[in-house]
Amino acid sequence: MTKRQFILHYFLLNKWSYLIAFVCIFLVNWLQVEIPRYIQQAIDLLGTAEAAAQHDLNRNVMFVVVFSLIMVGVRIMSRMFALNPGRITEAQLKNDLFFRLNRLPNAFHQKFASGKLISIINNDLNGIRLFYGIGFLQLVNVIFALSLTPIWMWRISPSLMLYSVIPVVLAFFVFNQGFIRMRKYHTQRMHRLQRLSEQLMNYLSGIDLIKNQQMGPWVKQEINRVNEELLDTIMRVTRIQTFIMPLLDYANDLMKVVILGLGGYMLLQQNLTLGEITAFLSYSALLALPLAQLGRIAVVYQMGMVSVESVQSILNAEIPKIDLQASSESESSTTQTLSVRDLTFAYPGQDSPTLRNVSFDIQPGEKVGVLGSIGSGKSTLVNCINHHLDVPAGHIFWGEEDIAQMPRRHWRRFIRTMTQEPYLFSDTVEANIRFGTEGESIDRGQVEEVLSLSQLAEDVSRFQSGDQTLVGEKGIMLSGGQKQRLSIARALLSPADLIIMDNVLSAVDYETERKILGGLFNRIGDQSVLVVSHRISALESLDKILVLHEGEVIARGTHEELLANSDYYRETWELQQHDVEEQV
Repeated sequence: MTKRQFILHYFLLNKWSYLIAFVCIFLVNWLQVEIPRYIQQAIDLLGTAEAAAQHDLNRNVMFVVVFSLIMVGVRIMSRMFALNPGRITEAQLKNDLFFRLNRLPNAFHQKFASGKLISIINNDLNGIRLFYGIGFLQLVNVIFALSLTPIWMWRISPSLMLYSVIPVVLAFFVFNQGFIRMRKYHTQRMHRLQRLSEQLMNYLSGIDLIKNQQMGPWVKQEINRVNEELLDTIMRVTRIQTFIMPLLDYANDLMKVVILGLGGYMLLQQNLTLGEITAFLSYSALLALPLAQLGRIAVVYQMGMVSVESVQSILNAEIPKIDLQASSESESSTTQTLSVRDLTFAYPGQDSPTLRNVSFDIQPGEKVGVLGSIGSGKSTLVNCINHHLDVPAGHIFWGEEDIAQMPRRHWRRFIRTMTQEPYLFSDTVEANIRFGTEGESIDRGQVEEVLSLSQLAEDVSRFQSGDQTLVGEKGIMLSGGQKQRLSIARALLSPADLIIMDNVLSAVDYETERKILGGLFNRIGDQSVLVVSHRISALESLDKILVLHEGEVIARGTHEELLANSDYYRETWELQQHDVEEQV
């Protein structure tokens, strides 16, 4: 979508509201230029003592009062119908952006930091809201004011009108130069604001590390540097707005001086009446606000154009075509087999692949484990299976379907992935468990059941407000083990054909681990499970275990078979048994 198409698309979203606002603004401006005409006639009738003149005077005054009252009502309507579209467009754009961000692949999010995306949604959308709201109102108002008012001034005196606009023309020349420079600084301001937001997000996420490593002074220095750059850009914009944009206001004041001086001379020469001079001054006053608004329109326009470019970086990002397809709404089937065939995966820019020729099957209801040390490729394998990473076609199948040819939303209806570092929302324990199940009929008893299965019920019972306790941002009020168990409870609440557990029990002790796995396997029944861990105690009761080392499967079999046939597995088991004995 080009910039022109973008502007037109969201403009047509509120076309009827804009049409009503357009008519109302025209009526307001027409009434504004009509009122001085009746004032002119009333002033010229003041020196006449005839009865007919008195009647005309009263009639002119009545028109002024009635037109003024009508103008107040119409002006209110013009504000309503012109400003509301800005808010409506902002709301629609937020929905469109979230829709897009939710469907863009992982490759996009690796390029755009969360802080930058937050800055676009929170800050840049303000510029678009002003562009479609106050920007439209002021632009249409200026167009009508600068077209109707000079016509009525021309009717009174063409020569006086031409002389009076000379200051305005000169001011416009200087104004245009400031307008060009301001566009550059607004773009610079947007990028520096995004950079500041990005850094703040990074530092807040690593606040514990910053405190532990005494990095506070360095962080403060970095924030100050970026903040000073942003301040410098804002001050440049402010100088233009302060010293160049007000030139139009000064031009209007100079125009009034010309009108009084030249108009007074023409009055003495009896080329103009006192009423005409008064009307001419009234028209010049009507031009003051539109001329002042030109500076604000320039600011709003620049902010809007820069914001549109920023938002388009998200809206124009390409969603894989397969993810745009409508997913099937059929119920998932527990009779499917997950097949991984000769999977080799390398991250962009990586010389050697992280996974090499990995192959295995998970039959319906089968419990499979993956053992591997840090850096062996476990999490990469998980992210390939749940299609978080872009997997080449022909390597991972769900039954007969290639997951690379399935929409991600459709595929993730069949699986649940529990990660080592779950994301928790700043809400209650219960709300975090229920997250994503709003459309399902889940009673409180089911919530309590999964709390018990995840070995979290006893901890929750000690909380002051039970499962209504707020966990804080990212679950800051919970320990690492409690976070992991809460994520397990969340995954168990709604059924899935395949459950993937990616090292989710690393923060709990061995006894709690056994209890959780025992309850988990009893709960899920014939559902398939893939347990990824570096601890053999989490895998020894599974149907099959794969040993992953440096991206390759070097052994496979049951716990007993691997102890007998795999030196790597047996040595790892002996080391971990020693750790268990020390804990006991």
